Amino acid sequence: MFATTNAIAKIAAVVAGLGLVAMSFAFAPSAKAATTEELQAQINALLAQISALQGTTASASMTFTMDLTLGSSGSEVTALQNWLISKGYSIPAGATGYFGAQTQAALAAYQAANGISPAAGYFGPITRAKVNAAGGSTGSTGGNTGSTGGLQGNAGSIEDAQLLSSLNNEEVGEDEEDVEVYGLNVEADDGSDIELTAVRLVFLQGTAPATRDFDRYASEVSIWLDGEEVARLDADEFNDNNDYSKTVSLDSGAVIDAGEDADLTVAVSGISNLDSADETDTWTVEVNSIRFEDADGAVISDDSTGDIGDTRTFSFDSFANSSDAELKVSLTDSEDADDINNAHVLDIDDTDDTDDVEVLAFTLEAEGDSDLEIDEIPVLFTSTETTGNDPDDLVSSATLWMDGEEIASENFLTSDADGSTETITFEDLGLTIDAGDEVDFMVTVDAVSTADALDAGDTLKAEIGSTERGNIDVQDQSGEDLASGDRTGTALGEASVFYDAGIMVTFKSSSEEETFTADDAAESDQGQFKITFDVAAFDGDFRIDRSCEEGGADAAGQGVEYTITNSGSNTTTCVVTSTTSDTEDTANTFEIDEDKTRTFTLTVDATATSTAFAEVSLESINWGTATNDTNASYYTFNLDDYKTDALNLADL
Repeated sequence: MFATTNAIAKIAAVVAGLGLVAMSFAFAPSAKAATTEELQAQINALLAQISALQGTTASASMTFTMDLTLGSSGSEVTALQNWLISKGYSIPAGATGYFGAQTQAALAAYQAANGISPAAGYFGPITRAKVNAAGGSTGSTGGNTGSTGGLQGNAGSIEDAQLLSSLNNEEVGEDEEDVEVYGLNVEADDGSDIELTAVRLVFLQGTAPATRDFDRYASEVSIWLDGEEVARLDADEFNDNNDYSKTVSLDSGAVIDAGEDADLTVAVSGISNLDSADETDTWTVEVNSIRFEDADGAVISDDSTGDIGDTRTFSFDSFANSSDAELKVSLTDSEDADDINNAHVLDIDDTDDTDDVEVLAFTLEAEGDSDLEIDEIPVLFTSTETTGNDPDDLVSSATLWMDGEEIASENFLTSDADGSTETITFEDLGLTIDAGDEVDFMVTVDAVSTADALDAGDTLKAEIGSTERGNIDVQDQSGEDLASGDRTGTALGEASVFYDAGIMVTFKSSSEEETFTADDAAESDQGQFKITFDVAAFDGDFRIDRSCEEGGADAAGQGVEYTITNSGSNTTTCVVTSTTSDTEDTANTFEIDEDKTRTFTLTVDATATSTAFAEVSLESINWGTATNDTNASYYTFNLDDYKTDALNLADL
């Protein structure tokens, strides 16, 4: 009775203190007035004293049941704030009922002091169970809290345990951390919350030799419940002395609510220097039993429910293999890149060097789960020349660009032995391509003038073939060279031609239609095919021949040449027309003035001589400066797509 009376007297004194603090808001002289924060801190301290004298907490009537985080509000936030204050963790604003930055900081400090990781200030299942067990509440509704305090219900058990189908035959890479290799979905029955306190783990060799210990492959083992780490230990704790098995105690707070389920997973970290002899070796893992406590305080070990005791197989491999790291080389897929990579005319100067002539656009892609480090990229150049036969006769240097930025430049060596090919290696690149990313590159050259060794009509081709791909200096993020089998693709540009003056041709459209349909014996289908293209002249006035004929680029003066598929099944006639006229046009040629563009259409009429599909393709254009039909230069570049679709022409 005396103790109770004494406690009441102390509480009354504290309440009186609260009154004095409150009065200070109104009556303290302004020159010595305490700040609002100081007064609130005094009030919080007095409230904490009341709570301690009462032998309970400010949240005595509250059982924490939900996750709380920044932005949460309500009675549970208020109770948590009061509880933290009572434990000496400062919340300057007091128990406002709103979970703000001050509450987050106080909670994070509590987590750090009590070994809860991560100490992020998030009030989740593990922290909630810890707080409840430490006296966050003193009572429950409709059940016995048992020895753990925070567990709700009475007697409980594991209702079911099923292996996760998503985790099977996993690969643990060299130096790879926390790779999940086993998962068990554990369901608590409706009778009680359960707290998992320990699991018995068993690792056994699969294809790994029986003499090999587990720590030859792994560095750590960790256990997780719904993504929160509840245990971590060194792999060398599983050895032949304990038959690679161990009962692992779990951190407090590994709680599964009554009637709910959670994923219990086992993760393994690979060692950083896996022996090549151990690559692809397999092990098995099982959770042999689970120990848990229910709300009645009963501690139970379950080794038979559901899939408890069933195994999963996993393997260890080099980082490159486990990450499926691959370098993929390809031509850049865009319309602008096609204009660079397809054969075309390269406009150069007749007296000065021409810088940054674009000759190759390619892409490197890092497929798989590893970043790729690239230090060298070789590019093969091939030339054909009117006189001589060496790329360094045509170009003096090459430059590598990445996403529009220059990253390397190399000179062609005139001291090299003459030959039609020369490899330029761009060195000391220090590039990193992130896993899953692709990066666009471009190669340009500085071309000499036609006053030097280069002649109009010389060609140059740039490419990354299989040989060059194999010589790319590339490592995965563990520092291992990428194996040849992990390098795929090529980037093969076509040969383009140098001219200081000439024409450029651009495809515009094509069409085909059946103009007569045979419906009687001895009649034949007829079709009309059209290919429309632009011709532009640069550094001079030029002409193309008006004439046209079926065939290839085989003789001067034959004008616009075309082919028709199944040519033996059709007879054809043709005409070349222009949408515009020029006063310089002649009966045999069309004039294209310097820096001007004219549009032309090749029209081919075909009559079937036997039933077959037919399509028309443009093959070459005679061009030059002659006003008659003797022009002997052939434009044959980038004409692959200058064709129509097919028509089925029948001969009855």
